[in-house]
Amino acid sequence: MDKLIISKFYKDILLGFHIIDDEVEMIYDFTESEVGNVYCGIVKDITNNLSSAFVEFGEGKKGFLSLDEEVKCGDKILVQVKADKMKTKDYLLTTKLDLSKEDLTEVKRKFEHSSPKACLYKNEYIIDVCNRLSSSGTEIITDDKKVYQNLEGAKILVLLYNNDSGVSIENKYKLGKIISDVSSNKVWMKSGAYLLIERTEALTAIDVNSGKNITKSSREENIKQINFEAADYIAKHLKLRNISGIIIVDFINMSEGYDELLEYMKELAKTDYETCNVIGFTELGLLEITRKKNKKPLCEVIGEVVND
Repeated sequence: MDKLIISKFYKDILLGFHIIDDEVEMIYDFTESEVGNVYCGIVKDITNNLSSAFVEFGEGKKGFLSLDEEVKCGDKILVQVKADKMKTKDYLLTTKLDLSKEDLTEVKRKFEHSSPKACLYKNEYIIDVCNRLSSSGTEIITDDKKVYQNLEGAKILVLLYNNDSGVSIENKYKLGKIISDVSSNKVWMKSGAYLLIERTEALTAIDVNSGKNITKSSREENIKQINFEAADYIAKHLKLRNISGIIIVDFINMSEGYDELLEYMKELAKTDYETCNVIGFTELGLLEITRKKNKKPLCEVIGEVVND
């Protein structure tokens, strides 16, 4: 049975660990987020050459909005947050609201009489995730009383973990090891080979290395097996770490099999919860991938990356 473990054990950051058969499948960042929230925004500045505007909303927040219609400074406008603020980038806003029919009608009604910058709809990310997983049979466990009460209030089946036995939720489900594994720049694979994941301002570079891999099969066949195994691990860690933007992968050089590896990587990308495009191999044999930015990458949420 799969489980979602929700805890603030690490630096008081509310995280959700989706574990299936002792393997972590997903790590959710349940800290406060503006994504999905709807506001009555006020147009502050218009950049005509970019057909965009900066819109103020909430308490001192500012977001970037691509314009589909003519507006002027001071106009009241209905906006939804598409992406949280990341470092020097403002919130990303849209006027195309993603709501169900009933919620959309209520939001539009509120907008007509709302005060400037007011929040008209608050997205409960943790409720949405837990509803979806619970309905598919996932057992939800938390050691946080506030989370427990919130989920119970939303009529979601949840268990409150107690450590009367002296075993914390962190130790029970080895959550500390999971954090260590997904924050390390070195990822060991079952074959003994490993990945090196290096993040820069411009892109994320992933290098595939044979490492401790020892096999009696032919060298060419062994390299091919390592590269295909690496593709599985890369697809998994892009999701686990929520790596976005440009990703460059340096597989081990092969004499053939690149087309097959490319198609395999494209199939894996289809299982991603974010838009992930496998562009292709460059002239230097590097695989280029792009992945949509939405929530913060995990390394920004949990802190500094551990270097091994």
